Amino acid sequence: MRKKQFSILISFFFLSMFLSAQHIPFPDDEKERGYYNRPYKRYEAEPGKCVTNGIFLDATHNQSALQSEASNQIALQLIERGSYVEWTIDEEADGLTLRFSLPDNEDGTGTRGSFALYIDDGYNRNISLNSYWSWQYFPKTGSGHADNQPDDSKFARMRFDEMHVRLKKKIPAGGKLKLVKTEDNTIPYTIDFIELENVPEPVVFEEIEDRNKIMYDSSVDLSEFVRNNGGKTIYVPEGKHEVYGRIFITEDNTKIIGAGIWHTELYFNASSDNIHTYVNRGIETYCNNITVEGLYLNTVNNKRYYDNNEAYQVGKGFMGSFGNNSVIRDVWVEHFECGAWLGNYKQTASGNLLVEHCRFRNNYADGLNLCSGMKNAVVQYCSFRNNGDDDMASWSSDTMCENNTFRYNTAENNWRASSIGFFGGKQNTAHHCVILDAMEAGIRATCDFRGTGFSTEGYCSFSDISIYRSGAIGGTPGISGDLWGNQQGAVQLYSTQEYDLTNFKLANIDIYDAKNDAILIASHGKKFRNLVLHNIHIEGAGRWGIYYYQPEGDATFCNLSFNRLGTDGMFNYIPSPTVFSFTEDCDRVDIVKKKCNDNLSCYTREKTIIVEGALHSSVMVYDTLGKIRYDSHVLSERTVIEDVYPNIYFVRVNSHDKVFKVWVR
Repeated sequence: MRKKQFSILISFFFLSMFLSAQHIPFPDDEKERGYYNRPYKRYEAEPGKCVTNGIFLDATHNQSALQSEASNQIALQLIERGSYVEWTIDEEADGLTLRFSLPDNEDGTGTRGSFALYIDDGYNRNISLNSYWSWQYFPKTGSGHADNQPDDSKFARMRFDEMHVRLKKKIPAGGKLKLVKTEDNTIPYTIDFIELENVPEPVVFEEIEDRNKIMYDSSVDLSEFVRNNGGKTIYVPEGKHEVYGRIFITEDNTKIIGAGIWHTELYFNASSDNIHTYVNRGIETYCNNITVEGLYLNTVNNKRYYDNNEAYQVGKGFMGSFGNNSVIRDVWVEHFECGAWLGNYKQTASGNLLVEHCRFRNNYADGLNLCSGMKNAVVQYCSFRNNGDDDMASWSSDTMCENNTFRYNTAENNWRASSIGFFGGKQNTAHHCVILDAMEAGIRATCDFRGTGFSTEGYCSFSDISIYRSGAIGGTPGISGDLWGNQQGAVQLYSTQEYDLTNFKLANIDIYDAKNDAILIASHGKKFRNLVLHNIHIEGAGRWGIYYYQPEGDATFCNLSFNRLGTDGMFNYIPSPTVFSFTEDCDRVDIVKKKCNDNLSCYTREKTIIVEGALHSSVMVYDTLGKIRYDSHVLSERTVIEDVYPNIYFVRVNSHDKVFKVWVR
């Protein structure tokens, strides 16, 4: 098998010598969806996008394959000594992030490796790799809990991790960056992609304009230093700072300012294997006007729970409510249980939190969860990647979460749950986000977690979101499906168990190449109340556009469109309207505005269906509820069916010729 792969690769290698590798723009940057103003550029290790003598792993949705967790489900392996990969760089850069995978060892403690990095054929430095933080193992029988111990009764997820380094010199625009395997072994070193950026100069103490500032001097643990200097601006200088305890901020107006995410690292080194220390990590506060900025947060932790017991959670990057008017900015968080779990459990204050330009990556549970009682928070311009539960979530667990917003964020390679999940709440919204390569759902609104449920006032909503290659085909755990083998839609809507899914709107959603069903609508004991779908476009799905599983309640739609579905229709069946009412209603949503002949503004929602090339054929047009909109024997080469409302229409042509065209204008 390897010889066959290698021969194919050699052919590609000589072809690729004539190609100039460039960075990969994200598909929705021009729409300003996702983290479109991110400071880094992406270079993929994929055919036609790099020069290499390594082996490409072909795209697959089979979860037992390592590359199923890679971007586009494609990755590159460097196996033999001397194998390499090279990119041509578009812009000057000296900050490198590498997404990689190394195999685990038999004990589950990871393996090490390294690359030699060259810039324009000149040696720059060695890049050290360690799989210690990756490889989580789940029982094949289906379970929500993972551990670090591999055996034949388990399957793996979180097989990739990242490392980032500052290079000794900048790569010039048009220069070449090469990674070479120099170790004499046949262990596969797998590369998904690299990201390159210009590292800002470090913030220095003298630049901070605050008379109430103080510099951390490493005389005591940082957790103690913060406790002793509450209310001040605490500057943490450049370097790696070992932190043993959780940092509690206990006074209003405290600021913790680092030199920048590439310069100041807080490394929480308390063991997560010790009953006395497993929670000693992260930053927690319920105070007001708090600022945390310019830090990289990392930890020795490599699991979700101590002793695989969900009662012993091993510590989040950020905890507490952060009071009123606080800011978390320019912070990089990885290898925690959660990147941030923010909730007002003390019923004090939780308003107007701003989280921006942060990176929540490679955590074992949620990226960031706005939980019980959080209000008016904004999370924007952030990167979420390789997290083991919802990347972005709002859960009204004990107290209603209200008016929280996720916007202009990008979520990638989530390997459990969803990239954006809402579980109850009032007028929470996610908009202008991009989701890529979620192993399970892309976005979901479900009712299977206890809590206050969804409010009857206003709407919770997902809008202006693009979802790529997400969802899962049901089947055997570890091969397909979620952790239990259940199917997942790219969009998952569940009215189950705890409360009705009430007043929820999806608008301007684009779903591309869903691995299974594009949208799954299901009930189990509860109902949908006023579900609205507006301007939903599906461009490719492995199975159905919308899959119903015993839905109950009511929903309305306007402007649903689809192309390239894996089955013959948009729906697996049409539910009985007495059980689930799914009706067109464009009056509830913004309708199309255009100019009239008299140059005055007017509104229209009429469209035209054109059938061409079906002469002497029977043509029938019917809508999603089975209502016939047109039924006639065509006597002309071009049939125009006018004044139909925006909808999904099924056009059936009984033609001997079978060469005909159908389109809408």
